[in-house]
Amino acid sequence: MWTGLPSALRFLRSWAAPPSNLEESEVLIPGAEGASPIPGTVVSRGGSRERRGWVVLHGITRPGRAHPELVRLIRAMASTGARVLVPEVHDWTELRFAPERAQTILRSAASWLHDREGTAPGGVILMGFSFGAPQALLAASDPVFSRKVRGVVAWGGYADVERVFRFSLTGEHEWEGTSYRVRPDPYLRWIVGANCLSAAHATADYANVAEALRTLASEAGDRRIPGGNPILDPMKVELRRSLPAGERELFDIFAPPADREPDPAAANAILETLTPIARREIPLLEPVPHIREIGVPVRLLHGRGDLIIPFTETLRAGRFLAPVTADLTTRITGLFAHSESEPLGSFPARAREGLRFVEALEGIFELT
Repeated sequence: MWTGLPSALRFLRSWAAPPSNLEESEVLIPGAEGASPIPGTVVSRGGSRERRGWVVLHGITRPGRAHPELVRLIRAMASTGARVLVPEVHDWTELRFAPERAQTILRSAASWLHDREGTAPGGVILMGFSFGAPQALLAASDPVFSRKVRGVVAWGGYADVERVFRFSLTGEHEWEGTSYRVRPDPYLRWIVGANCLSAAHATADYANVAEALRTLASEAGDRRIPGGNPILDPMKVELRRSLPAGERELFDIFAPPADREPDPAAANAILETLTPIARREIPLLEPVPHIREIGVPVRLLHGRGDLIIPFTETLRAGRFLAPVTADLTTRITGLFAHSESEPLGSFPARAREGLRFVEALEGIFELT
């Protein structure tokens, strides 16, 4: 009991005051079957002792493994004595779903770290964020590959793409009969539109709108600002103007001015088009409902205030996985959303959330 508590407390201390005694190196991980090497970053404390290996899969972001919040997190993890490898998923920095490529990169990185001198025996731990979370779970469910895996952590992930798409357009989500509605960050809806409209090969008109949405999402990512920031409105006007007149209405569903939300009827109609496209053309985008067994411990974590992927999706993933996972915990925290913290109000509320988060971290670090 409480075997992970010392590491959890070291993590929190290092999160608050980033450590300076870490070694960081850039590596090239051999690609599978002669593919190009995969760039990655390894962070650990110095010294010759063996350290538990962690492979962290970043989300669909322009900065990729250089995302400031991710860098801060992996440095805090390394301060606990972990050896952390973050491979670059180039398709994700280009805002393309590409789950097959992410699977290949994750498995290549985990195998490389597992076999590397200085990595403690007994398997590496996989940690996936956002769109990386279900990919980490899928990899851990492979009975052959999982021999190299000690545990898996899925942070801010999802189970059902239709529900994620709906949230990105409407802010609506639900759990066990309780409905929620927030104003979502439109960043994800632009990525959803860019990828799913691109996959609709039979409709050439979609390609122009898809590229405009990818350009808009790239701008927000490069500038590291929320998609709802009105500073992006002039770019929306220019992108809309560049489209043929008949395609502007479709663009408006995804990218209205910052002070407006998509028309609900139009949003629901486009969902009926996008979801079948995603499930048909990108089947690995939704692996969780199809996982039959995970033989290693699983830790699910999500921020309640997440405006990119709703916290109810991690609860849903937990429901799917509970019958097929022997060691599973699911926790929702108010301290972290997708990459930020949500306001908690009173000191007692902050204290309660702090205790819950320490318990969640303890459950994660007991995997080591």
